[in-house]
Amino acid sequence: MEESNPTIEVKNLTVQYGDNLVLDDISFEVFPGEIFVILGESGCGKTTILKHMTGLRKPEAGSILIDGEDIITADGADHDRILKKFGVLFQSGALLGSMTLGDNVALPLRESTGLPREVIDEMVRMKLSIVGLENKEHLLPSELSGGMRKRGGLARAIALDPQILFFDEPSAGLDPVTQVGLDELILGLNAHLGTTMVVVTHELQSIFKIAQRVIMLDTESGKIIAEGVPAELRESSDNPRVRAFFRRELIKQ
Repeated sequence: MEESNPTIEVKNLTVQYGDNLVLDDISFEVFPGEIFVILGESGCGKTTILKHMTGLRKPEAGSILIDGEDIITADGADHDRILKKFGVLFQSGALLGSMTLGDNVALPLRESTGLPREVIDEMVRMKLSIVGLENKEHLLPSELSGGMRKRGGLARAIALDPQILFFDEPSAGLDPVTQVGLDELILGLNAHLGTTMVVVTHELQSIFKIAQRVIMLDTESGKIIAEGVPAELRESSDNPRVRAFFRRELIKQ
């Protein structure tokens, strides 16, 4: 995988909120078609990294390259073009409550393409079918279960066939069976579409199921304290905080 050029390069990212240094000189790469997971304890900066990678915030220092272009310094048409390379599944699904599921999925297609309505409607049905929500386009978000809302948000995220998908705590609030189903869907999309995926989560079951490579952030230092394959980190990391996380153990004093 590392023989190819990275799809995403995070270089020397530093983020500070007031006197609180959240991320201190963070650097890592994500490669084409990889499922890359960012993990760590609550408050370590997982979602903060995601907000910067998707262009929602600007850091104090550093760069984030998407296919070699810095999303932080890009503006205007260049920034919009980079944004179209990825989709985002937010923690809540973030469906608009006043719109049907079908209209939610159609929204990016209507805003970003000049396709006729009948073509958009067919694409919406196709995207909903991919995530297992056939014939549900007429329902409002309030009529969907939590798992269905996550799948609906994912259908909207893939509406424009992005090359990168970002997931913010995709398993949050789901029961174990629904969580497994969502993990299988993520794996299926990655296998069949070759989509590069960046996932923020602390759910160990999902991490061991879907992650090809991970980084672990440290709350105290704001740095990366582990990088690699989850199973290998669990068994052989020389950092007691890393071993404790993957084994669900208390750190021995």
